[in-house]
Amino acid sequence: MSDNVLVISPHPDDLEIGMGGTVAKLTESGVNVVSMVVTDGRRSTSLYGLSEDEMAELRASEVRDSTAVLGIGYLILLGLADLRSAENGVSFVTALKDAVRRFSPREIYMPHPEIDKHPTHRAASSAALEALRGMDRGLLPEGLRIWCYEVWTPFPAYDRIEDISLQMHVKQAAVDAHKSQIEYKNYTDGITGLNRYRAVFNETGGLTVVEYAEVFAEIALQS
Repeated sequence: MSDNVLVISPHPDDLEIGMGGTVAKLTESGVNVVSMVVTDGRRSTSLYGLSEDEMAELRASEVRDSTAVLGIGYLILLGLADLRSAENGVSFVTALKDAVRRFSPREIYMPHPEIDKHPTHRAASSAALEALRGMDRGLLPEGLRIWCYEVWTPFPAYDRIEDISLQMHVKQAAVDAHKSQIEYKNYTDGITGLNRYRAVFNETGGLTVVEYAEVFAEIALQS
């Protein structure tokens, strides 16, 4: 089994918000994390009066900075405006299948295809699951596991909890790298609160007292 994991980030900052601490933990342990950023964020709220092209360029720069902070080994920027068109959907699925064949990841992470309230998150994860389930089993890594991370909607239940107390400052720095976004909505404060809550109210009994934690829900590869 390879020591690669693949994280699907529908927007440039979703990985950092949802699982930046776990990514830092993985890279610190020598795991090669591959980040696939699906859309370019051109339609993000802007306090700068930027055009869509200018915003896309800025967000690409920010995600490169956050990628360096987290120690991510490989960054794939698909640069899609959205997933509304069939053409963009095909481009995403093709890139995903190519990444699976190239990196043979032991784990793939994505937002939840049903629980997350953001339509682009659900669209990306649903398309990814459909594509993975449709692939020839011989092309999929043996023992591949699919994990979902929290972004816009906290999970009512989860299957795994990660202590990120030692990595929380790295996660915060990675989220802070997305300056264009946190200047109008303080995602750093929001996710710090959620990760603190997860640590205090963890329901698995698998952790002793910790400061911060991230949680994950597993989805079966077979539908």
